[in-house]
Amino acid sequence: MDHRIDSYDEYAAEYAASVVTRDRAGLDDPLGILPSMLDLLGDVDGRDVLDAGCGEGYMARVLASCGARVTGIDLSPRLIEMAMAQDPVGAIAYRAADLATPMPEYTGRFHAIGSYLALNDVYEYRDFAHTLGAVLRSGGRLVVALNNPYSYVVRKHVADYFDSGTAFLYRGMAAEGIKVHFYHRTLEEYLDAFHSAGLRLTKLVDVPRTASNNRDTLLPEGFRFPFMMLLAFSKD
Repeated sequence: MDHRIDSYDEYAAEYAASVVTRDRAGLDDPLGILPSMLDLLGDVDGRDVLDAGCGEGYMARVLASCGARVTGIDLSPRLIEMAMAQDPVGAIAYRAADLATPMPEYTGRFHAIGSYLALNDVYEYRDFAHTLGAVLRSGGRLVVALNNPYSYVVRKHVADYFDSGTAFLYRGMAAEGIKVHFYHRTLEEYLDAFHSAGLRLTKLVDVPRTASNNRDTLLPEGFRFPFMMLLAFSKD
């Protein structure tokens, strides 16, 4: 089976329904990601900001509410249609496109880029990193939220941490009928990809488990492990 497909398009309605709680929470992100992401992105008021892998527009709408001039790009045309439907005045510029391909029309365009839990879904992660590096202007910031690669061993998705490129179903979403895949990569591979794209790591944030984001019951009582993380980069 070729997993290098836009499976989110097939499950767009189910996926959008699964994130309703997150969307309604606004700045009070139940996954605990958004507060740190916004802090790391800095003041976006009046700035050009890209939501990379925007899905149905959750973070794009948050960024727009903070005063940013937002562009949201996602591979799924159906999710982009849903995002546009929630923005009837056209305040956000949405586009269905593959961020793992060059986008010369956006070269140096964005003051900041946020990517909320999209990186793990991208097979061509090196190309994705290079595109983001190219469209970020000098002095800009990029913040990527992702599932902690080490957590896949803790979650027992993988036995061999170094078995890079293997595709797995997201168990939680699959249980909700959303049969989409992520691709296991090592943290070293991700960092090398962004470094090769001309980006410098400025901060790594471990996102603690909360009552809202603690779906997994794989850890013994009293154990704590960050299943998600943020990587913040700058472009000199």
